[in-house]
Amino acid sequence: MEATVEKLEAMFLKSEADLEVMEKRVKLDLITKAEPNGRPAEENPAAMLETLRAVRAKHTWLCAQVREMGAEQQDIMDSIRNTVDHVLEQIQHLHQSTGAQAEPKTGSVHEAAALLGLMFTLEVRPPGDGAAVQ
Repeated sequence: MEATVEKLEAMFLKSEADLEVMEKRVKLDLITKAEPNGRPAEENPAAMLETLRAVRAKHTWLCAQVREMGAEQQDIMDSIRNTVDHVLEQIQHLHQSTGAQAEPKTGSVHEAAALLGLMFTLEVRPPGDGAAVQ
């Protein structure tokens, strides 16, 4: 998730730089394409520049929104990790108090742990029961 946010942020930064280049090109075109009487060849270059400024302001706002979403996603992931850690501690305490035996983790448990960035070794089977408790 963080990589996606960073990728989006990089794209927004690149597009902001592209907007600056476009604005400079438009200004240069307005200067170089002036007719002999001093009027620009385009009908309304001021309106074009104003539109470009509005697009730039919207772009800046979107960049800020992407940063906020990234921070919120990080907070949510931290909260999920903390909750899972707490649940795992409770399960471990329960297993220690009941004397259950540990079983190897399944592939899906490994994937979930890797996704959440967790390192845990809890998976137990109650004594005498063939079903795994997770």
